[in-house]
Amino acid sequence: MRCSLALMALAAATACATPDTTDTPDRIFIGGRIWTGDSAQPEATALAIRGDRLIAVGSDSAIRALAGKRTTIESLEGRRVVPGLHDAHWHLPTRRYADLVGARDTAEIVRRLQAFAQTLPADAWVTGRGWAPDMFPENRAHRRYLDGAFPDRPVLLTDRDGHQRLANSRAMALAGITATTKAPAGGAIERDPRGDPTGVFKETANALISRLIPDPTADEVYLALREQLHAAAALGLTSVQIANGLSDAEQAAFARALREDSLILRVRAAVPFSATATDSALRSYVALRDTHTGPLFRFGIAKGMLDGTVDATSAWMLAPYAKVGGTGLPRFTLAELTRTVARYDSAGIQVELHAIGDGAIRTALDAYEAVNKATGRTDHRFRVEHLEVPDPADIPRFARLGVIASTQAIFAIPDATALNNYAPLLGPVRAARAMPFKSLDNAGAIQAFGSDYPVFPMDPLLGIYVAVTRMTETGTPTGGTQPTERISVAQALRHYTWGSAYSAFREHELGTLAPGMLADFVVLSSDIFDVTPPEMLKAKPVLTVMGGRDRYRRAP
Repeated sequence: MRCSLALMALAAATACATPDTTDTPDRIFIGGRIWTGDSAQPEATALAIRGDRLIAVGSDSAIRALAGKRTTIESLEGRRVVPGLHDAHWHLPTRRYADLVGARDTAEIVRRLQAFAQTLPADAWVTGRGWAPDMFPENRAHRRYLDGAFPDRPVLLTDRDGHQRLANSRAMALAGITATTKAPAGGAIERDPRGDPTGVFKETANALISRLIPDPTADEVYLALREQLHAAAALGLTSVQIANGLSDAEQAAFARALREDSLILRVRAAVPFSATATDSALRSYVALRDTHTGPLFRFGIAKGMLDGTVDATSAWMLAPYAKVGGTGLPRFTLAELTRTVARYDSAGIQVELHAIGDGAIRTALDAYEAVNKATGRTDHRFRVEHLEVPDPADIPRFARLGVIASTQAIFAIPDATALNNYAPLLGPVRAARAMPFKSLDNAGAIQAFGSDYPVFPMDPLLGIYVAVTRMTETGTPTGGTQPTERISVAQALRHYTWGSAYSAFREHELGTLAPGMLADFVVLSSDIFDVTPPEMLKAKPVLTVMGGRDRYRRAP
């Protein structure tokens, strides 16, 4: 929404308001450094809110002049303000588990599991999440590292990426896994030289074990939802897109949150994407989309899986992995994928496809291109999720085909797993072109940043830091990895705001700070535009506003 001619005098005073000025603002914020993300007015110092919308953005004097007797005025004290941050690829953890992220070795994994096990009933499964291959000798996870500490209790550990699991012998026995057990299509069971399962299950084979773990109760799901929403708001997030289908208990939790006015983030959830989806299933997905059209909770997108991850050697590559060989675990043929994309698209459901390896990325683009040609349109807003290692020849296709690059800035962090497992598996040539944020920008692609939480922290300010520096939080390596792929703070912010809003068809009301937009913004403790990278890491949200209401305020 833009200012009317009747308000040109007010605009000349560096403020822009909606035509209806008879109603005064509920809230005014002045004295800030506002990065609006709006090319018509990139910077401002003040804004005004009525209800859940912005009605004016401009100078202190012009915005203050709009105040009425009931308007509250708050000073921003010179702090930086940015649009509400929007995670385009997020997951909702609803189970308790031992946190294994950052464990140094198998001994530390076991210590963390033992401490967690003490909080559980004696007969409960011991679960954990966050292990990586480099935590094990020779980068090879094996059940023997768990069996000694847990000989009679089932243990199942999910890796950091969520694409492979490690089970101990007791868990395998309960699941009936033997040397003769076959992996389902799209999955793999790792075996030792004798053919015995090592305890590592990949992709679709994960369900052979995980199916035995009891589902959380409805109350546990709701409490987990509340906890995750508050954690997200404290990090400056005002919107998230959940990249998986919701269980009945999870849908019930969101319904309860709406009833109790505790849904403090805008949430968009996916539905399953399957080649075998029935017409009835598609109708139910459309019904979800059409039923949930409010400002806080929506559906309308389907998430499909084309491959796995590099660390699990299940990402679909055009050429074999270095040293270990193999080209991953494809989930679809091109013909099957094209048919399935076309079915969902014809039902009016947006499609996002998990594609990490260059083979999966190319196949996703090929399917999208075929549907574009068949429909004569390029406005479907098809998405490719992650696209970690695209072939350079495919990068220009994103803009040409109108496909959104749904990337995760924090994936570029050069941590121990990236250096000791990820990069060696790719080999130097492919590793040097991983996470090509700058190349995608240069090619005109629209990027939507997310975190893939809980795979990585959902902290968008950390994601911005990594996108800008390509370094770890301790500043290593100097200059960052693949420094030519670094982007600016403004570019990273745009991907976390407007780009993510665009990926959800909401750029007309989210992602920028301008009159008529929803009043979603974040006040930061320091200005991430004007500090060195180490200082950038110290910036934290002071206030998160969503829909004109405070959703997080830092304690004094």
